[in-house]
Amino acid sequence: MDYDVLVVGAGIFGLATAYHVMEANPRLKIALVDMRGDVGQGATAKSAGGFRNLFTSETNRMLADSSISFYLSIQEGGRDLGMELVGYLILRSKEQFEEIKGAALQMEKEGKLRIYRKEELKKMIDMNFDFDGDEEAEILGVKNVDYGLFGPKCGHIDADKLAYFYRDELKAGGAEFIFNTRVEGIIVEPEVKLGIPREPRAWQQVRFAGVKTNKGEIRADRLVIAAGGWTQDLLNPLGIECLARPKKRQIFTIRPRTEEQKALFYTQGFNEYGVLPMTFLPTGHYFRVDRRDGTFWMGFSDYYRPFSTDENPEENYYYDNIYPIIVKYFPQFEDVRIDNMWAGLYAINYVDENPVVFKRSNMVVATGGSGSGILKGDAVGRIAAALLLGKEYAELYGGYKIPSNKLEVRGRRLEPERFVF
Repeated sequence: MDYDVLVVGAGIFGLATAYHVMEANPRLKIALVDMRGDVGQGATAKSAGGFRNLFTSETNRMLADSSISFYLSIQEGGRDLGMELVGYLILRSKEQFEEIKGAALQMEKEGKLRIYRKEELKKMIDMNFDFDGDEEAEILGVKNVDYGLFGPKCGHIDADKLAYFYRDELKAGGAEFIFNTRVEGIIVEPEVKLGIPREPRAWQQVRFAGVKTNKGEIRADRLVIAAGGWTQDLLNPLGIECLARPKKRQIFTIRPRTEEQKALFYTQGFNEYGVLPMTFLPTGHYFRVDRRDGTFWMGFSDYYRPFSTDENPEENYYYDNIYPIIVKYFPQFEDVRIDNMWAGLYAINYVDENPVVFKRSNMVVATGGSGSGILKGDAVGRIAAALLLGKEYAELYGGYKIPSNKLEVRGRRLEPERFVF
């Protein structure tokens, strides 16, 4: 069956793009194809679900802020997305703070950030702040905590509920979903068929006529590739560079059992829920509290890890790489074992840590979320939709207009993101 628009990938980027294409032109016949059994079951479902508007890159800041505002408007309109403004608390040593001091002070001036000093934090959080003279801490790379950067328009969202919002809206508008179908390649054809052997020849203009799947071909007038960590697998045979590569990221959950752990969970003074904000340590380790099931979620984004689409969690990773660090800062977790774990993929753009959206012929590629795809997803979807429909500008939620080729690979001139943690 042929479609006007075929979207490969039913994660947030694919869903948001399809949604905004449909909003712009409801008459188009749209389909989304995914190898899993429902929407958002890849990296979307396996993410920590955090959102923030704290970025040093103006582009990232705009994409995130507009997307978060859109999600909040949906929730305030009566559709529960599980959004909780618990805040982000980014703990930093003195040296780390100096590296981003200018950006932090500017964000504080704009009301997007509050800077806490160590003495203030000591009154609010039960944790270790100082490790001078601690040989074990030095070996582990544990740093002192001298500052806390708190973002109030930050928190976490239920990734499943967000994906289901887009799914339901798309279904209501007549879009089709093709699940449990693995895309194995992109169909390349000449723009003008001459009927000669081995078309398309190198001198012919090409178009992307659809995809080959394990269940046969699906053809469309226009394609969107939003396959997350698998995007490069589809583009490699075409020789198309998308800057993003997949890396496994893992989350481990722990249920608080002792009074000390429960007291940390219900840390007061940061948000209306009376819980600990999503917290990032100077080492890069992070954890959040999940009020739904009463657990801590812990993770760490290691740099030196192979590019891979492996999604199998590694229990030893927690005990070798997370537990020794967490317990130095929070002795409450002494001897704590994990209750659950899972792994997903980041599609990381190491060039500048901004998303990547570009068009080649009749195909648009949206990738490079770099671990913050959910919180920028709606804006990325608007940009990809505008590019697909031939619009010079995309209008983000709130009215801000951005060139639809702003996130293009060729001639890229975006400010590198320095607020990576």
